[in-house]
Amino acid sequence: MLFILFTLCFILQQVNGAELTIEELQANCPDDKELCMNKARQGLCFGSTLQAKILRKNCACSCDYAHFQRIQNCCHTIGDHDMKFCLPICRYNTTTEELTATLGLKCVSQLTTWTYCAADGSDNSDCCRTKGIPNECLSFCQGNVPACDTKTLFGYETCLKHIGSILQCQQEGLSMMPKFDPDYTADCEWDG
Repeated sequence: MLFILFTLCFILQQVNGAELTIEELQANCPDDKELCMNKARQGLCFGSTLQAKILRKNCACSCDYAHFQRIQNCCHTIGDHDMKFCLPICRYNTTTEELTATLGLKCVSQLTTWTYCAADGSDNSDCCRTKGIPNECLSFCQGNVPACDTKTLFGYETCLKHIGSILQCQQEGLSMMPKFDPDYTADCEWDG
């Protein structure tokens, strides 16, 4: 039974992205303790448990890197491969200024993918409501934002003001294992 569970976890990691390595963490977080790196590799930085919150505070670099790798893997897997130049905005710390700047406007067709990946296949509406996110912005919390052009993006101006709180809910809603569907496709009809 244990072998089957291990095999299933291995298959899920292969489908949802390569395992985070100590070498990667050491290269990106040279000042973090090995304990932090091991906890990040185990997925213990994800979620809203007290342990995860303490780890994100005490092991900020390793946890931030684990979150970054999770969302990047999703965006890389399901995003439009002709739009790989948009990967820099696929993060949990993307700002409103970045979304409305040149790269953000060039990548507006990928906003649906980015919000889906930030949610990682979860509906975080309860958290967003707790943080006072307006009802018209809950689609961001659900990872279901049909925004494929700049006109639609600017229609979400109210929501963009809350993007920090929304992304915090998305991070807190992550489970230890990725839940995104690698076959997901955004419903976007680009109208230029």
